[in-house]
Amino acid sequence: MTATVTCQAPAKINLGLIIEGRRDDGYHDIATIFLKISLADTLRVEPIAGSIEIHCTHPDVPCDERNLIHQAIAMLQPLAPGRGVRVFLEKRIPVAAGVGGGSSDAAAALLAVNTLWGLQLAPDDLRRYGARLGADVPFFLYPSTAAYGRGRGDELSALICPNSFFLVLVTPPVAVSTAQVYGQYRIELTDVVKDITIVGRHFESGDLASLAVACVNDLETIVIQQVPLVQTVKETLRQPGTYGVCMSGSGPTVYALCPSQDVAERVAAVARSRGWPTWVCRPWSSSISVLDTAVSVRENER
Repeated sequence: MTATVTCQAPAKINLGLIIEGRRDDGYHDIATIFLKISLADTLRVEPIAGSIEIHCTHPDVPCDERNLIHQAIAMLQPLAPGRGVRVFLEKRIPVAAGVGGGSSDAAAALLAVNTLWGLQLAPDDLRRYGARLGADVPFFLYPSTAAYGRGRGDELSALICPNSFFLVLVTPPVAVSTAQVYGQYRIELTDVVKDITIVGRHFESGDLASLAVACVNDLETIVIQQVPLVQTVKETLRQPGTYGVCMSGSGPTVYALCPSQDVAERVAAVARSRGWPTWVCRPWSSSISVLDTAVSVRENER
């Protein structure tokens, strides 16, 4: 009998991203709204002695120490000497797309190993480990579908998600360097008031029209200068019935908010006709915390 842990690792989008300044540690202070969405990877984790093995369905994902899953598990190994795991990663989230796939996989790995090895680390402890891996990782360990993110993005406070809309995601087939995009950003003096709490109020109310007006991504202009295709995608997604067409994070993924599945499927068909990788999603649905629902353990006869 061998215990196996299976985890779902959802992607995320940024509903608005405001750069508030540069930090002494090289990161930027940001204000954003993170939203987990139904596009998700699956991790199946089983125990082995000593080593860390990763097997992935996506050929471009490294399966060695470069992978955040490997780094996450290696951080916890000193708490369980001699223990190891074999990880099977079914990759559905696009790679290097600004939707947090690597960070979510790392968070799921922390959850899985904490359960599999019986470490009994508290949620706050897991989030502290996650913050060492990347600024987005703590959000995926946070028991809320949506949250304000401040500081590096790891200072979180929960938002109520209305779960009453759909999203169309398009990932242009281009590479964008997050480090380079942030490195090129310059704080501009402006009279425009940017307040992420305004975005949050419209989001919680389910007012998609007002949310569309309030959403802003300070990195979008930089990415569009480098990759004009992002602007083309945005213009294509501005179909009748859509709201809030915006780039997520540091890109290149662009999302459109849609009030119904019918609208989302119609808009997605237009994007797919252009040959772009496209998904129709909903907010990640969970009636209780991710820590309770994202991990299940079963006994498999061998």
